[in-house]
Amino acid sequence: MAGAEQELTQTRRVVVLEGDTAARSTTESILRREDYSVVVTQHPAAALRLASASAVDLVLVDLGLGCVEAVPVRQRRRGDPASPEELVVPEVLARADPGERGYAVLRPLRLDPTAARFPVVTLRTAGGSAETPSPGRFAAVAYLPRPDAEGAFVFGLEAVFREAVRREDPAEPGPPPFSSTPAALLTALVADPDDRARRAVADELARHGFTVYEARSAAEALRLAVARRPWLVLTELDLPDEDGLALCQRMRGHSLLRRTPVVFLSARDDSATRYEALRAGADDFLAKPAPSREMLIRLDLLLRRFSEIDLGSESGAGLRGAVELVGAPAVLQICHINQLTGVLVAHRGSQSVRIAFRSGQVVSATGPDHEGPQVVYDFVGWPNGQFAFDRDAVVEGTLMSADFNVLLLEGCRRLDERRRGRLEEAFEAEAPHH
Repeated sequence: MAGAEQELTQTRRVVVLEGDTAARSTTESILRREDYSVVVTQHPAAALRLASASAVDLVLVDLGLGCVEAVPVRQRRRGDPASPEELVVPEVLARADPGERGYAVLRPLRLDPTAARFPVVTLRTAGGSAETPSPGRFAAVAYLPRPDAEGAFVFGLEAVFREAVRREDPAEPGPPPFSSTPAALLTALVADPDDRARRAVADELARHGFTVYEARSAAEALRLAVARRPWLVLTELDLPDEDGLALCQRMRGHSLLRRTPVVFLSARDDSATRYEALRAGADDFLAKPAPSREMLIRLDLLLRRFSEIDLGSESGAGLRGAVELVGAPAVLQICHINQLTGVLVAHRGSQSVRIAFRSGQVVSATGPDHEGPQVVYDFVGWPNGQFAFDRDAVVEGTLMSADFNVLLLEGCRRLDERRRGRLEEAFEAEAPHH
């Protein structure tokens, strides 16, 4: 069996949203006879949850329910069709007889809408309770009449699946996400009070090799970020104890976390919210429920800044780069989590420091004016410079009395105090004198 044909038989997963009892039964029986994996419901909220939380390929929506709408202009995103006229249900849907209760065929947006070239629509739900999910975004790909004529209905659905497989299975697929990211750096923190949404994101990252920490509040997220030092943070905007924007600002004000990529995942998706998120220091913003493929691609792009550092195991300088690429604390963390043995040599102008590691722990540190822990504290504050790790250097002596985590956190604490002191001096200098 050809690759596309085999894929077609393996991934035929459909949700049917149908308001009429008899039509639900007829549609389900026909699809099951054709070996489709089918879930049938009459509730839009249930259909949306299924489409958002599981690997569903298509959603068949009874047009008579009136829950399929074009994406409003104010909610358009980069890559959506350019003009309001294009933001309509496909022309074949518009031509459908209003009295004919057929199906709009929707596909969860796993691809960029521009590449898919399908109108973007929402599946809306009634009510406003906390259990009601936010409107989900889909690509409207076809219209199918109800399966009164069974053969025509099945043939039409098969054609839709063949087109979906063709578009999502390119002849020359790119490398899988995170293939260039060192395994030791695949750690993430997901903060979201919604257990179902948080678990879905955590599971998706875990499937791609991540170690994932979870938090339900801003306070818990900040505590875990400092203790576990993930290389990526994904957070909801609406947290129970404080705004996600405030959490992002706290992280940007902490020397240990200031360069950690922060991505917002939120149902609030408008230009003003995105602007505030970026102003707070976020690296990216994804609307919930985020298509898993889009999320993984964008997170992969963020982590490539770390992939530019050579972590090879060959002798000599197997780790080198610019301090400003990831920040001095991250350079030290990379040496620690990879359990490197050798000497980290860093230069900044006329300054030079040498920090010796054995199995990821600091043995000694030498700077231009002094030796010991103070050299590590000073290096943590370097805003730029060049570094290289010499794996062939001889490392002698016993470990410093303080372990790595204590050294790093103390260096960050001192740096933050210096920054606060400079801010206070600047405020006092600008204050009017009486």
